[in-house]
Amino acid sequence: MIMELMAHKDYLRILQAIRHKPMRFGELQRSLALNPAQVDRAVKFLRKGLWIVPRVAASAKGRMLVEYELGKRGKAFLETLRDFSASAVRHKAELGAAAVAELQDCCR
Repeated sequence: MIMELMAHKDYLRILQAIRHKPMRFGELQRSLALNPAQVDRAVKFLRKGLWIVPRVAASAKGRMLVEYELGKRGKAFLETLRDFSASAVRHKAELGAAAVAELQDCCR
């Protein structure tokens, strides 16, 4: 499951996007410039693996609003990814600047 997560850039981007605050489906779509099918596919995968969890609340108008936030697995994964990035920076001479920059992009 982790390999599938790592293979899809959209999945990682969504995890990074909700790292600091929960976001709704439309917010993810707009902020990441993804189409609804891309967001739907990623959210289904991430929910299935408990990387993200939905948070449901009623709006003032009585509608149910769903926001997605990091699950425990998502938080642990992002922490590990940041540690991995920090380690790559320490080994920049062996890995090369391009590889380190690519890894850092995944961790932002």
